[in-house]
Amino acid sequence: MTETAAARVRAVLEGALGHPLTAWPDSAPLAEFPSAAYDSLMQLEAVTRLEKEFGLEPGALDTADVATLTAATARLRALTEPS
Repeated sequence: MTETAAARVRAVLEGALGHPLTAWPDSAPLAEFPSAAYDSLMQLEAVTRLEKEFGLEPGALDTADVATLTAATARLRALTEPS
């Protein structure tokens, strides 16, 4: 894998939001991101896009898993990387 999980998560969420997250802190709640509606529908969109990006079955992620970049990355690593 050429990109780290964190970089892939950030890229997918930028695509979903339609805004760059370059300066956004990994641990900051995405619901507080300015100029983007990170509401429950956007969270579901993020979940769907991340599941697709990481080759996961639908339902592998929950909206709580995508509250922050850190949370999403940690959950995806737990699901996709060998122990």
